[in-house]
Amino acid sequence: MTEEEARRVLLLQARETDGPSTLWSAEDRRWATRQAADAVGDDASPERFVVARATVALQRLLPRDAAGQRWLARRGWHAAWVLLALVVGFVGGLAADQLGAPQRVNLLAPAVWAVVAWNLVVYAALLLPLPTLGLRDAMVRWGLGRDEGPAALWAQHAALLQAARVALVLHAAAAALGAGLVAGLYLRGLVLDYRAGWQSTFLDAAAVQQALGLLLAPASHLTGTQVPDVAPLRIGPGGDAVATAAPWIHLYATTLALAVLLPRGLLALLAGWRARRLAQHFPLPLDTTYFEALHPLMRPGLPRVLALLWLGDRPGLSLLGQPVGPLYAPLTLLRSDEGDELQLWPAPPALMQQPAVGPWWAPWHRPADTELQRLRRQVAAVLLITTPGAPRPEWLATLGRPVVALVDGPSAEPPALRLQERDDGWLAEGRLLRALAAALDDDPRLTRLAATWTARQRARLDAGVVELADTLARVACAREAVADVGRLASGRAEAEAARQDLGRGLEAELAAHGTRLATLLGLPASADAAQHPVPAPLDTHAVPAAALRKRVDEGRSALVAGLLGGAITGFKADVLSGGLTMGGGAVVGALLGALGAAGAARGLNVVRGTDRNFVTWDEEVLAPVTAGLLARYAVLAYGLSPEAARERLTPALAAQQATLRTLWRTRARRFDNAGEAEALALTLRQPLAAALVQALGGPRL
Repeated sequence: MTEEEARRVLLLQARETDGPSTLWSAEDRRWATRQAADAVGDDASPERFVVARATVALQRLLPRDAAGQRWLARRGWHAAWVLLALVVGFVGGLAADQLGAPQRVNLLAPAVWAVVAWNLVVYAALLLPLPTLGLRDAMVRWGLGRDEGPAALWAQHAALLQAARVALVLHAAAAALGAGLVAGLYLRGLVLDYRAGWQSTFLDAAAVQQALGLLLAPASHLTGTQVPDVAPLRIGPGGDAVATAAPWIHLYATTLALAVLLPRGLLALLAGWRARRLAQHFPLPLDTTYFEALHPLMRPGLPRVLALLWLGDRPGLSLLGQPVGPLYAPLTLLRSDEGDELQLWPAPPALMQQPAVGPWWAPWHRPADTELQRLRRQVAAVLLITTPGAPRPEWLATLGRPVVALVDGPSAEPPALRLQERDDGWLAEGRLLRALAAALDDDPRLTRLAATWTARQRARLDAGVVELADTLARVACAREAVADVGRLASGRAEAEAARQDLGRGLEAELAAHGTRLATLLGLPASADAAQHPVPAPLDTHAVPAAALRKRVDEGRSALVAGLLGGAITGFKADVLSGGLTMGGGAVVGALLGALGAAGAARGLNVVRGTDRNFVTWDEEVLAPVTAGLLARYAVLAYGLSPEAARERLTPALAAQQATLRTLWRTRARRFDNAGEAEALALTLRQPLAAALVQALGGPRL
C-alpha cells in the first residue's frame, strides 16, 4: 500500500483500538468490514482488503472526526525540504572560511580538511555500529509526532520511511556544502591571486610533505598533478606566502569531490530511492492481532473454516442452535461477524468401519492411514459423544488432534464435560466453547466465534426480555370498566362481568405472547397457544379475582352530607331564633351540605382518576403472572422443564421482589392510563433480565 493509504488505515486502527464510541461504533466496524469484503471479493490480498476497508470506513468516520481530518491533512514531509537543504548547503560552502588569511592558502588548516574529516566520521558511523548518543533516533522522530492515537501509530510504523527522508536531506545538504566549497575555491581564484604556504611549531617540512602526500594521493593520481614540494612554502614569523596556490586548489577541489561530493551524492540518491520505494510500498505489518481479527482475508495462511471431526450418534441433539443428525457432509454450526466458520465434519467410513482385530498383515498395510493424514491436515479437533466407560477408537491417538469429549451420563471427569452441561446458563453451550478454546490453545478463530455467539445470545436474551416486559406491562396496566347501574343497585353482577372480561383479556394476551415468543425464538409459530406449554402460574382460572377500583359516589355523598348538614344547621338556627324558623334552617342547611359534598366528591374523583368504576389486576395476580411469563421463556428458549424453570426462578424472583412490588404499587390508580404500559415496560426490563440471568446460572446484572 502507499503512504497515503497507510495513513488512512492507521487512522481507522487508532479509532477502533480506542473501543466503540460516538465516533465509531461496533456496528460501524462490522458495516465497514462487510462493505470491503463485498467490494474486493474472496480472493483479495490482505493489503487490498484493509485499504478498501479504510476507504469505505473513512467516508463515514471523517465527517464525525474533526481531529482525524486535521491529522490526515497534516504532513510530516515536503519535497521542498530537499531543495532547501541544497540551497542552504551550497550557500554555506560558499560562505565558509576563505582558506585562512586573506588571499593565502594555509596548507595545514583550510576548511577543506574539516569537511573531509567530518564526512569520514559520518561514513564510519554508517558502516560501523558506532554509538550515536540517540542523535539518529531523534532525527528519525523529527516530524513524526508523539501524540496519542494515529500520530503514535504513525510514529511507530513510519520510522523507516522517515529515516530515509532524513538521510536524503542530510546527504543532499552535505553534498551541496562540498559543492559550495569547490565553487568558492575556483570563484575566488578567478578574481584573486591566492598564495600557498604553511606554518607549524611541531612539524618539519618532511612530516608535512609526507602527510599532504598521503592525504592528496587520490586527487594527485586522478588529476595527474604532483604534490608540490612544501619545503620552500614554509612561512617564517612575520613572513608571507609567495608561491602560487593553483595546484593546491586543484588538489583540494578533487579531494572534496572524491570524499564528499561523490559519496554524499550517491548516498542521497540511495536515500531518495529508498524513501520513494517505502512511500509507494509502505511496510505496514498486517500479521498483528488487530488486523487478523478483521476478517479471514487477513489470514491467508489460516483457513477461515475451523473443522471439528464429529464422532457422535445421538438422535435429537443440537449444537449451537443447529440440529445435528447423521452427517454426510460438513455442517456449519456458527459463523462469526469476521467470516470465520465452525463446522462439524463426518468421519470417513474407512475409519469407522475398521475391524476391531485386523488380519496379521494389518501392521504393514493400513488403507486408513491416508485418511488419517488427510484429516490431520483438515480438522483442528475432535468432538466426541461418548458414554461413561466407553472405549475410544484406537485411531484417535494416531490422528494426533485434541479430543473434546461430551459424556452422555450423570457425571464426567474433567476435561470431559457432561453432555447436558454444554448449554447451562443463559449463554447456551458456553462451556462447550470454553472447552474447545482450551483444547485448541485459544485459536483466534474460535475466540472470534465465541465472541459472536456471546453477542448473539445477549441479543436473544435482550429481545426476549423486551417481549416479556411489554407483555407484563400491558397486563399490569389493563383496565376494564364496570357498568354504572344507578345508586340503588349493588353492582355486584356488573363488577363480576368486568372481572370476567379482564380475565378473557389476560388469556388473549398470554396466547398472543406465546405466539410472539415462539416467532422470536425461531419456533414453529401458531395462533394456538397450546403448542407452546403454559406453566401453571399462568393458568388464568387459578389466579385471584381482579381488584375493584370504585369511584366516590357523588349523589350518595350529597345525600348523606345534606341530611347531616341540614340537621345541624336547622338545630343551630332554631336555637338561635327560639324555634321561629319552623324547619327552614334545616332545609337550607341540607341544600348547602349536599352541594358542598357533591362538589368535593367530584373533585376527588377527578384527582384520583376514578370518575368511573373499573377492575384491574392487583399484586396477588401480577406476582404469579410474572413467574409464569419467565418460566414460559425458560421453557421455550432454553429447553427446561416447567418444574425446573419454576425451581430456578423462585429464588431469582425473590431477589427482585422489592423492586417489582414497588413498581406494582406505584402504578397509576386511574381508569385513563394512556402511555403507562410503555413507561412501565422500560422499568421492568432490568429486574426481569436480572432474574432470568440468575435463574439460568449466569452472573448477576
